[in-house]
Amino acid sequence: MLLQLKNAVFHYGDNLHPVFSNVNLEINEGDRIGLVGDNGIGKSTLLNCMCGVYRLAEGELYRKNNSTIGYLKQNADLVSSRTVYEELSSVFDDCKKVLSDIHDVSRQLSSAVWREYDVLSQKYQRLLDVANACEAYDVDVKVATVINGMGLGSFTDSVVDTLSGGEKTKVALCKLLLSRPDLMVLDEPTNHLDYKTLDWLEDFLSQSKCAFVVVSHDRFFLDRLCNKIWDANDGLYCYNGNYTSFVRQKDLRRSTLQKQADKQQKEIDKLTDYIARNKVRASTANMAKSREKQLEKIQPVKLVAKDALPPLFRFEFTVQPVKDVLTVKDFSVTFDKRTVLDSLNLHITRGEKVALIGLNGTGKSTLLRRIAGGFAAGQGKIVLGANVRMGFYDQENLNLQPQLRVLDQLWFDNTRMSQTEVRSLLAKVRLGADDIDKHVGDLSGGERARLALAMLMAKDNNFLVLDEPTNHLDLSSRESLENALVEYQGTILFVSHDRYFINKIAGKVDVLQDGRITEYSGNYDSYLQQSRKEKQQAESANNVTPVVTKGYRSPKQRALETNLKARLKAVEQSLVEMEREEQKLNALLVEQAADYNLYRQTAEQLEQLEQKYQKAMEEWEQLSLQLQ
Repeated sequence: MLLQLKNAVFHYGDNLHPVFSNVNLEINEGDRIGLVGDNGIGKSTLLNCMCGVYRLAEGELYRKNNSTIGYLKQNADLVSSRTVYEELSSVFDDCKKVLSDIHDVSRQLSSAVWREYDVLSQKYQRLLDVANACEAYDVDVKVATVINGMGLGSFTDSVVDTLSGGEKTKVALCKLLLSRPDLMVLDEPTNHLDYKTLDWLEDFLSQSKCAFVVVSHDRFFLDRLCNKIWDANDGLYCYNGNYTSFVRQKDLRRSTLQKQADKQQKEIDKLTDYIARNKVRASTANMAKSREKQLEKIQPVKLVAKDALPPLFRFEFTVQPVKDVLTVKDFSVTFDKRTVLDSLNLHITRGEKVALIGLNGTGKSTLLRRIAGGFAAGQGKIVLGANVRMGFYDQENLNLQPQLRVLDQLWFDNTRMSQTEVRSLLAKVRLGADDIDKHVGDLSGGERARLALAMLMAKDNNFLVLDEPTNHLDLSSRESLENALVEYQGTILFVSHDRYFINKIAGKVDVLQDGRITEYSGNYDSYLQQSRKEKQQAESANNVTPVVTKGYRSPKQRALETNLKARLKAVEQSLVEMEREEQKLNALLVEQAADYNLYRQTAEQLEQLEQKYQKAMEEWEQLSLQLQ
C-alpha cells in the first residue's frame, strides 16, 4: 500500500459544505488509476489533499514509509533561472556527484604510490558500482530522450522563467518523469500535447514501474494506460479496467441496482399495504407488527448517483451545398520569412467529416482561420462551393465579446430569434437562469465553449469548421458533442488532439506536416495502422546493413572509455612505482646478505610486491583489450 485515505472530509475555510466527505480509497503498487468526473466536482482538490498540499478537515491520510510522491499540478508554475536542460539534469545531481568523485579518484590513482593503490582501487570500484546502480552514465541520454519525446528539443537552452505557462508545465512533467517517484499524481498532463507527444508519453508511462493517479479528459489516454477508474460523480466508486470498460460497468451497475431497487420497492409496498390493512384488527395485529419489524430491517438499495445532465447539442441546416464543398489549391502562408503552409492542397466533398492533425505549430489553426476568412489570405486559392454555409468554432473564442451578457451575446448574433428562443437554446447547453446575466468574460472555459457552440447551433450551417472544440469540455459534454456531430448530416473539417473524439467522428484523417497534407482514409486507429504499414514498407525497401561510423560511441560508451583510460593510466603509473620499489628492494638484498633476519624480511616484501605487480599487469592487459 502506497497511500490510503480513511473517512476523509474536506471543505474550504469556514464553509461547512464539504467538497467531499467520507472518502475511503487506497493506492497500491502497480495501480494506474484514472480519476474522472464533472468539472468543478473536486478532482483537483482531492489530489491536493492526497499530496499534502491541502489539509483534511477530518479523516486520516497514510503513506508508505520512505515512499516518494511526485505531483504535477494542472498549471505548474515552475520557477527557475536555469536552462531547460540544466533544470532537468538537476534531477540527477547525486549521480553527477558520483561521476565527479570517480574522476577525482582516477586522478589520485594516476599519481599514487603503490602502498595507496589498494585503498584507492577499492574506493574506485565502490564508486563504479554506485554509478552503475543509479545509471549515472545514462543521465545525458535520459534527459535528451525525455526532452525530445515531449517536444522540447528547441527549448533545451532556453531559460525556464522565459517559457510560456504550457511550456513550463511540460518541463515540470519531464522533471517528474525523470525523477521516477513511487507514485505519480498527474492533473491534466495531456493538455495541449500534440498526438505524437501523447503517443510518446503513453509509451513512456506504460513502460514505467511507477503507480499513478491521473485526472484527464483524454479517453484514449485513459483507455491505453489505466487499470482502474475512480468515479468522482459517484463517491469515488472504483471500477476495475480502463475507461471504456468503466462506461460499460457503470451502465450495467446502474441498471442492476435500479432493478434491485424496483424489486425492493414492490416488497416495501406489499408490506406497507399489509400493515395498513391488518394493524387495526385484533386477530392480525401481531402479524402486522411482525411485518413492521421486517420493514424496519430493510436497507434501501443505494443507487448509482445520478450524473449531471449533459448539454444537448444539435446542429441542423436546411440548404444542401454542391458536391465540392471546399477546394484549397497551392495555398501558402509565410510568417517572418518562415513558410508555414507550402503549396498546400485540400479537397473536401459534401458529407465528409475530416480530422486535421499535426504537431503543435505546424499551421493547423492558421489554415482553419484562413478558410474561415478571419485573417488575411495567403498565396493560392481557397474556394467554397455554391450554397455552402460555413460556421467556424475558434479555439480561442475570439468571436465572443467579454463585456456582453451571455444572453446578449447570443441574441445580438441572432436577432431573428425571440428572447424565449434564446433562453431555451442557452438552457440546452446548460447555461441557465443563473448564467445568462453574467458577462461573457466572467465565464469559465467550459461555459465559454458551450456558449460558442450554442452560437453555431443557432445558425443554418451545412459546413462546420471546428478548431479544438473539445478543449475545456468535461467528459459528458464531449460525449454529447460527439453524438451531435455523428448525427449531423453536413460536412465537417476539424482540428482536435482528442484521439477518442477523432475515432468517433472522422471518416478521413489529414496529416499536416512540413506545410503539406497527406490524406488517410478512416478514423485515427485506421491512420495509425496505415502509417505503421508505410513505415514498415519503407524500412523493408531500405533493408540494407546500416553504415556505422567507425568512431561513433554513445554518451555512455564515451564516459566508460574516459574512465577506462584514466584507470589504465593509474595502473601504468602504479606499475612504474612498483618497478622502482623492486629495484630498491633488490639493492637492499645485496646489502643485507650477511644479516639473515633483515634479508628474510626484505625477501618477503619483494615476494608480496611481485604478487601485486602480477595482478596489476593482468588488470593492465584487460584494460588494454577493452580499449582496442
